[in-house]
Amino acid sequence: MARLDPLSRRDFLKGSAATALSIGVFGAASGEESKDIAPVVCGFIGTGSQGQLDLARLMRVPGVKCAAVCDIYEPHLKKGMEIGRTLRCYTDYRWMLERKDIQAILIATPLYLHARMAIDAMQAGKHVFTEKMMAYSIDEAKAMVKTARETGRILQVGHQRRYSSQYQHAYEMVKQGVLGKITHVRLIWNRNGSWRRAVPDPKFERLLNWRMYREYSQGLMAELGSHLVHVTNWFLEATPLSVIGMGGIDYWKDGREVYDNVNVIWEYPGGIKVYFQSICSNQFDGCYEQFMGDKGTLVMGNKFLLYREPKAEALAWSEFAHKEKVDGKEAILLDAGATKKLDTQVTQAGEQIGGQPNKDDYLSEMESFIQCVREGKPALCSGEEGLKSAVSCLLANEAMETGKKLEFKPEMFNA
Repeated sequence: MARLDPLSRRDFLKGSAATALSIGVFGAASGEESKDIAPVVCGFIGTGSQGQLDLARLMRVPGVKCAAVCDIYEPHLKKGMEIGRTLRCYTDYRWMLERKDIQAILIATPLYLHARMAIDAMQAGKHVFTEKMMAYSIDEAKAMVKTARETGRILQVGHQRRYSSQYQHAYEMVKQGVLGKITHVRLIWNRNGSWRRAVPDPKFERLLNWRMYREYSQGLMAELGSHLVHVTNWFLEATPLSVIGMGGIDYWKDGREVYDNVNVIWEYPGGIKVYFQSICSNQFDGCYEQFMGDKGTLVMGNKFLLYREPKAEALAWSEFAHKEKVDGKEAILLDAGATKKLDTQVTQAGEQIGGQPNKDDYLSEMESFIQCVREGKPALCSGEEGLKSAVSCLLANEAMETGKKLEFKPEMFNA
């Protein structure tokens, strides 16, 4: 738990403690107007690029009021105030937590700050949404889950695929056995770029490019891999047994401390092998999850494609499904909204998934978070779910660093 008090040890935060900026008179505006529901009053911490995306979606949720935003970098702070349509801002989040009117806190700060901020917020009686990966370390992630349990506060982790109608639809299909026995999973997220942000002054290097430095970041596994691993744990309804991996700083020789390429293999129960690749020097293949079974293969990327094995029996509804030829192979195009094309069982599952197919996943997760706060229901992607993804990724990082095959212990996944 040594990393749970970062504020006193970060040079770029010096001078911000106990400092609040109040610009004008508090006059928080609502998201999409709704006269029929009570407003949920939120505070938002971390209004950089990801935070701005999340905040913009939050403000589209009916009945949301943004009471204040918090950031230590002035350009981000001003942008957050604009998006949140609020006149109140802070440079120290602890002042925000003293506000009795704020019901929920949303966190989109650098990874190493997630745990301390989330724990402080829940102990202050606030519900919490935090971006992925949920914490810098396994101990921190467990502490977040324990705090949520002890305080009775909602803790939701930002794995937005869990709220996608397409992923929900695909999950139901997998549960119905369209892939048969799953034996292998391939997870790919490739990019061609340094991931480095321009800085207006060298003093802001670590503040703006925190993802490059191990003190603040867990690298590609946390920022990209955690999303795909979360889907894997969800679809397989399991957590890994062991992991091996290899990574390096082999292309971008720019002073970064985290790997610019990673290759990891997990073993899951039943002998299932899960392979993850993420590189920053070639974008071929892009991003997708591929689940392979003895009856078919499901590829979830820009499109959701189901390929049947030649020996597999025909699906009763396949003649009504839309099909595409991809690299000479016929694939069924999965569409969560095309439920009329499916048989009764699948249609019912599709209808339960949600009424707005292809809806923005970030908006869906924000809507769900606000609904949980309003109704007192646990989050779909809870702290427990986030913990599973975090543990899977953090031990993968350790396996790459040590060059050893590492075994997961069941207690790692429990808080």
